[in-house]
Amino acid sequence: MNTLNPVSAIENNCISARTKLRYSSTNFAFILWLHEHHRHVLRPVIVDQIDAVITDDPRVLRVKRLRKIIIDDWLNKMERTNPELCPVDMMQVTYDLVASYMTSKINNENKYFGRGTYVGIRSSIMYLFTMSNRSPPAGFRDRMATLMKGFKRTIVEQRVAAGEPLEEGKEAMSFPCLKLLCKKFSEGDKDEYHFAHLFLLLEWNLMARSDNIVHLHVNDFEFQDDALLVYMKKTKTDQEGNHGRTPYNCYFNAVDPHLNLGLALGMYLLSNPGIVSNPQNKLFPAEHQYNGYTSILNKIIESNKEEFARIGVQPGTIGTHSARKGAATYASNGSTSSPSLGAICRRAGWKMSGTHEKYIKFEKAGDQYLGRLLCGLNVLLPEFAMTPPFFNCSEDELNEIDAVLMSFVPGSPVISAITFEVLRMCFACVVYHHDFLIERLQENNRF
Repeated sequence: MNTLNPVSAIENNCISARTKLRYSSTNFAFILWLHEHHRHVLRPVIVDQIDAVITDDPRVLRVKRLRKIIIDDWLNKMERTNPELCPVDMMQVTYDLVASYMTSKINNENKYFGRGTYVGIRSSIMYLFTMSNRSPPAGFRDRMATLMKGFKRTIVEQRVAAGEPLEEGKEAMSFPCLKLLCKKFSEGDKDEYHFAHLFLLLEWNLMARSDNIVHLHVNDFEFQDDALLVYMKKTKTDQEGNHGRTPYNCYFNAVDPHLNLGLALGMYLLSNPGIVSNPQNKLFPAEHQYNGYTSILNKIIESNKEEFARIGVQPGTIGTHSARKGAATYASNGSTSSPSLGAICRRAGWKMSGTHEKYIKFEKAGDQYLGRLLCGLNVLLPEFAMTPPFFNCSEDELNEIDAVLMSFVPGSPVISAITFEVLRMCFACVVYHHDFLIERLQENNRF
């Protein structure tokens, strides 16, 4: 199979790498099902390859070999310009075949999975049509829409009959849960807790998907007036980056150090000073940061499950998307003086209805109010309008402070002025909360 030509490479970039990985895993199961029940729909070459693995490989190695063949050698090398590279002959894929496969997907209790499972299967198979440069058969989309409605009703009926909860996915993170998590992270004795603390507060304050946080760079931050401005260059609903220069205003909660984004960012950067030496560096440069954060989050809840149980949180119920759900809920319903829906939708990256999308645009005032609310400041108290910690001193004293900061950062003479201003304001938070840090940090904490 040949290396992708430039046209195919661009066409293959129509979806994100993470979505492509999810489609590949879902279609892996579909291809194995086809091999067992409708092998004539598969390319003869892949049928022979799967047969060879099933015949010759020990069971313990079988799945690994099959994944390499089906995903690495076939699905990852598809090109729209060459339908033969698709392991499935999509000309033979009918609605009845797909519906038969989808209805075969049941759990150990002979019940259907959540609706999201079947939505994922449908999307993955539609991706095979796309990469084969084929259109689905006539009536396929309409009948599939009917099937999905039927799945939804059937799944609800099954869960009601069994007395099971109807909600799918992870729960929304409550504000008390956010505070407890931040408390545990800020008092942890490992560097990974600095990372997790900052990751969580960025997710919450930006109401962002974890994927957006993973891809933040140093030059996506700047400090202006009393706000940390964060730019999200690309989001799920803005793949072309049309709103990449929209500044989202985030604020530092000096009342509660556990919730202070400036303190979390300052501790992280001062513990990892090489990150700010180049504005094009990723804020979280290591690989697999999403998985790392998920692991730390689950570990903290599991190891403190009695405390979390007291606020209604059980292990396994909170995930990476919970902060986004919780922040949106808290912003819209956590106060009788909630921000406008337009400001919330703009920050969360949700498209509004046609007329609203056309006429309700981003404005600083609404976003600034939303930012102050999300940082945990009480809208009913005077502290809601408080400034972040800053150095109120003479120019000579400020130069001395800057010299101390520069001594921390490798290559500091070339650090950008914008990045250095962010670092200085975060350092002010560290100094402001000095007594708190001395009292709460464990002795073996590197910071």
